[in-house]
Amino acid sequence: MDDHQSCRLSVSDGELELAGPPAALRALGRLLRQHAGHFEVAITGGVVAQERTTGPLLVSLQGETTLHFSGGREYLDIIWDALDGVAEQAETADDRAVHRHQHIEYLPGDDYRSPGSVPLVIVADWPDVPQQTMSHFHRDGAGHGRCGRPVSR
Repeated sequence: MDDHQSCRLSVSDGELELAGPPAALRALGRLLRQHAGHFEVAITGGVVAQERTTGPLLVSLQGETTLHFSGGREYLDIIWDALDGVAEQAETADDRAVHRHQHIEYLPGDDYRSPGSVPLVIVADWPDVPQQTMSHFHRDGAGHGRCGRPVSR
């Protein structure tokens, strides 16, 4: 199995989570950066599709299992940088049981993400480390779904 295929897509209560070991997140980020135009790649639990267009980043779920990114290159960089950044945070963390993550979502006044975007959480995990009860955590300890952020957006 190629590294990027170790990434996993899960959909729960309207929230999307793209998770995987740091090496898999980095491999997926490399693949997405390398392809101009429309590109699709299979991962565990679905497909990641990317389309370079104009305008801000749009994150959407097409069908039940296709995570779709579209936008200009400078906006798609948000996803690519998040995949690399979360992987780096996990690789340098002292506690591998706490899953490093980043939220990608539109907030009012944001010119980089489309208002039509679906919230996405990118999570780095380690398959050889027992998981804690929540998939990821915030420093402030606030609660949302599984990580503590307020559910209302």
